[in-house]
Amino acid sequence: MDVLPTLGKVDAVVTDPPYSERCHKGHDSGASCSKDGSDRRSLGYGYLSLTDVKEISALFSKATDAWIVWMTDSDLALAVRTSLEEVGRYAFAPLPFYQAGRSVRLTGDGPSSWMDYIVVARTKAQIKWGTLPGGYNDKVHMGGKPTKLMQALVSDYSRVGQTILDPFMGSGTTGVACVKMGRKFIGIEREEEYFNIAVKRIQEAYAQPDFFIEPPTKMTQEPLL
Repeated sequence: MDVLPTLGKVDAVVTDPPYSERCHKGHDSGASCSKDGSDRRSLGYGYLSLTDVKEISALFSKATDAWIVWMTDSDLALAVRTSLEEVGRYAFAPLPFYQAGRSVRLTGDGPSSWMDYIVVARTKAQIKWGTLPGGYNDKVHMGGKPTKLMQALVSDYSRVGQTILDPFMGSGTTGVACVKMGRKFIGIEREEEYFNIAVKRIQEAYAQPDFFIEPPTKMTQEPLL
C-alpha cells in the first residue's frame, strides 16, 4: 500500500497474494491450505478480505495499463474478478491451476484441495494479444509455488524485456521466473526474512542464465528493504 503507488507504470502485474480467511485458517478440521503445505500463519501474512481485494484491485489498475495476473482460491476468485471489472478491466473467468496430490484431508471426511485459481484481466490494449491457455497444471512438482508455473504466466502475459511487478514477492519465485524468461522484475515484500531469500534466489538465477533466452539487464541498484 505504501510502496506500490510510488513506482509508476509497469508492463504487467503477476502476483500471488494471501488467500481468503477460510483458506488461511483451514476449514472444519483446521487443515492448512497453503500451497507448500506449511501453516500460512507462519509466513507472517494474514488473509484478504473483500475490502482488501477492492483496494488492491484499484492499486494494481493504477500500476499497469496491461495484464493483471492474480492467483487466489475458490472463495475469492469471483470477488477478485468482480473488483477488477469495477476498476475498468475486462476480467476473464478464473483459470484453474491443478496440482494433483498437493494436499490430503487428514480427517478423511471429503475431497482434498488440489486447485488454485488465476484471475487475469486486461485493458483494450491487449484485445489482439492472442489465444492463451485455459488453465495450468503441475504433474511433477510437489509443494511451493512452482517456478515453471510462474514462468508460463510471465511468458503468456508479457513480452521479452518488459517489466513485471509482484507486490507480494515472498521468496521471489516470480522474480526468478522473470530472469529465466528475459523479463525485468520489481518485487515488494514486507517480511525481511523472505525479502533476503528472494534477493538471493534472483541473484542465483542471474548466475545461471538460460542459453536460449537473453536475460534482462542485471540488477544495477541494491535491493531496498
